[in-house]
Amino acid sequence: MTNEATSFWKFIGNYQIEIPIIQRDYAQGRLGKEYLRNNFLGNLKQALDYQLPESALKLDFVYGSEDEGKLSPLDGQQRLTTLWLLHWYVALRAGKLEEASVRLRNFTYETRISSREFCRNLCIPQNFEEYEGNIRIVDFITSRTWFYSSWKQDPTIQSMLRMIGGTKINDKQGNDIIDGLEELFDANKESFESYWTALTSENAPIVFYYLNLKDFKLTDNLYIKMNARGKQLTSFENFKADFIGYIEEKAKEDDAWGRFLNTEKSIPIKLDTEWTDVFWKNRDSNGEIDRIFFAFLNRYLLNCAIIYNDAKDTSKEWKLYGTESDDSSLRYDNGFSIYSSILSKPEFLENLSSLFERLAGVKEDVCAYLPKWFKKFDFIPKYTENTISTLTQTQRVVFFGICRYLESCTAFNERRFRRWMRVVCNLAENTTINTVDAMTARLKLIDELSKHVENIYEYLASEDFKIQSKASPEQLGEEIAKAKQILKPQKAQLPERPTDWSDDKEWNWESAISEAEGYAFFNGAIRFLFRNKNNKWEWNNFATKWRNAQFLFGEKGFYKNKSTLLRYFISKFTEWDMFWGITFDSTQSSWRSNLLDDKWSCPIDEMLCSSSFEVNPDYHSSFEGKQKAVQEELVISGLLDYIERGCHLNYRDNDIYILYPYNAKADWKKYIIADKRNKLLSTLYGGCIDLSNKQLGKIYTNQKIEGCDFFWGWDIHFIYVDDAEYAFRWQHWNWIDLYEDNKRLYEENNNLTINGSEIKDEKDLVEKMDQCIDRYRNSKGNADQLN
Repeated sequence: MTNEATSFWKFIGNYQIEIPIIQRDYAQGRLGKEYLRNNFLGNLKQALDYQLPESALKLDFVYGSEDEGKLSPLDGQQRLTTLWLLHWYVALRAGKLEEASVRLRNFTYETRISSREFCRNLCIPQNFEEYEGNIRIVDFITSRTWFYSSWKQDPTIQSMLRMIGGTKINDKQGNDIIDGLEELFDANKESFESYWTALTSENAPIVFYYLNLKDFKLTDNLYIKMNARGKQLTSFENFKADFIGYIEEKAKEDDAWGRFLNTEKSIPIKLDTEWTDVFWKNRDSNGEIDRIFFAFLNRYLLNCAIIYNDAKDTSKEWKLYGTESDDSSLRYDNGFSIYSSILSKPEFLENLSSLFERLAGVKEDVCAYLPKWFKKFDFIPKYTENTISTLTQTQRVVFFGICRYLESCTAFNERRFRRWMRVVCNLAENTTINTVDAMTARLKLIDELSKHVENIYEYLASEDFKIQSKASPEQLGEEIAKAKQILKPQKAQLPERPTDWSDDKEWNWESAISEAEGYAFFNGAIRFLFRNKNNKWEWNNFATKWRNAQFLFGEKGFYKNKSTLLRYFISKFTEWDMFWGITFDSTQSSWRSNLLDDKWSCPIDEMLCSSSFEVNPDYHSSFEGKQKAVQEELVISGLLDYIERGCHLNYRDNDIYILYPYNAKADWKKYIIADKRNKLLSTLYGGCIDLSNKQLGKIYTNQKIEGCDFFWGWDIHFIYVDDAEYAFRWQHWNWIDLYEDNKRLYEENNNLTINGSEIKDEKDLVEKMDQCIDRYRNSKGNADQLN
């Protein structure tokens, strides 16, 4: 027996470990254990990233017996196997497998010969000499000659491969569950070298305790019986015991903490009474609430760490965030140190107590008071199948806003709460929150505003409004303008009251603004309804714009009428900068960007104030040259009805303007515009290449966009029919090359090409192709004579 924690590297150096045959197959890598792998591997990586000896990850006890120099683990097999795979993988990626292989061979399986042989082969450095990290490690292993196909039937080997490489199984949000070493440890060689140094050091950041059963004079059978005793404490029960113990210790040092213990309303009593009642309605079928109670506190305390401790995603408190905001698998297994760093002041417990006290007095689910358009979530977590509900990053910001109100208000007031949460939801929704930094910035913005949870409109509209946060400036500016119009409205026509508006509800600027915020895909952002062409707030045309917005963007809105509204919108562009950054499709997300971005304030203002949304048949662009052609083709041609979604305008060398989606690879998603080749080839177009009965003097291609005079692709491949079929390619650099058997003949004869920039019209094009064909025939005839 040893009372000292040991690292796996030291342990395997002292013992030859053999997993006994009585043990089950390696289970942590089984299908269905994705979240277990995700959580356990995440803890291991976090320990390696911090590399702090005082906060080393302790993996509890490993029990075993020793016989003739071999150690047989009777409890801890799963952890030991995962640690062995971790050390093997880090050694491989750090370039240390040669020096590590001898010690790693001290670990093996007695269960099956195949499992034992697989482990042995992993420890042969020569087996991985060709591995360069450019393919998945599991694909590399299973493609080797030493990997027998029969091994795919071995459950332990299959579990090991899953632990190494992970799976492609997604969570309920459609995101890949990170459940393999390769998926989680996506680092460079220098990082793996650092991990290897940490794993093999005297102060390794991952340790466990080893107990020899014979030191206790326990037989294996007795141990098996001992291990089958009653239910273990849940994570939350362990947390709760340490939480109460922490308060008791703090009370010994500071009388301010004593009030949380000395009354009938003390924290220990509340934990099992009033606070428990809040979660009881969401209990599972077995009456269990521990997981959702624990999850709620973790979410609350993580926000406290961010606000008060300035916690970053590299801080130890970030464990409470889970994996990519999924905290459903969090366990209390690293002691109370994370929580003690957060709960350092008694005020935090005061706030938490106030939150639960106010929450108990709310008759409905607090999320029922959020704007109708905001996607509802579980403020109090719920059990869902085998897990619990989680929060997105945006929902975490709104969760924080709810907590802030409940902590700060003198008493729950529905009207004040709705106003506060309307502002919170608008700020959270109408900003891009797809990183940890973006989320924390919005949390700190809400924290600044939360000093005025009971009079948020008055604060926003006041002359004294001042805030340090730089997050969400556009949406915050909109909220200020709306608050001022609600409290001190400019002289402007109030929109007509909706026909289905209840008679007992007042119709005023607040209700009109809220109604607009919840319409279509606006989701709280409506500044386009009161921003004029000069980017100034102006409410005079709000009623007109709101009426038109309902016609244009409703469920059956005019914007869905192919690209008609989009082309009308583009026709109002008067600055060349307006063409850049716009997405040329009619999806909700694209129109939302068009409406909100102040780059397009002028055309949006003109469009929403208009009485007609059809393009003038006699439309002519005010631009000149290529810019004029770009705008007129986008507005008049109808091309936008047929192109791929997500296209942006791009400029390339040789004065090329081309539309294609971001990061598009396929050539059929690319469309060159403002180029005469489209019109010239459309005039001569006869059909697809495989069409029979081709006509003399016509061109045939599979790149024509049916319905308009455009072709897709950087280069246009086409057949021209003369005395035979001749293959040409109109290159994007504006030369037209003759091809034979997919070979560019220009490379052998530079006369077999045509300068596209010199083509005057379709007749000229035909003449020049005929001349090129003649040159080809002559050159071929000369070659035949020489032969």
